[in-house]
Amino acid sequence: MSLREELLAQKYNERTKPRGFVYFTDADGQVVAKTCRKCRKLKQSENYHQKSDGFGQLGPYCKICVSARDREYYDKNRERLKRVKYAYYRRKRAEQLSFKLFDDND
Repeated sequence: MSLREELLAQKYNERTKPRGFVYFTDADGQVVAKTCRKCRKLKQSENYHQKSDGFGQLGPYCKICVSARDREYYDKNRERLKRVKYAYYRRKRAEQLSFKLFDDND
């Protein structure tokens, strides 16, 4: 039994957005499942990150697609990201030392 059939059997309302994306709502109007904009698969709301201004308080892409996108970005920009992170580390370490958080107990 597919997810769509299960949701219809549980009496959830099936709706369609203008671009053809399908979503299901419960009686309270909460989004229970929706279609990912990248992979175009219908998935439960637990498979999406929370986003306060997103449709149904959910992000447009499922967690798997977001993970793949982030991994691809990291692979393409690995050296630059390492430099940025190390610069941040050095800056924060200098701030901590200037506040004398690591005082010697003489």
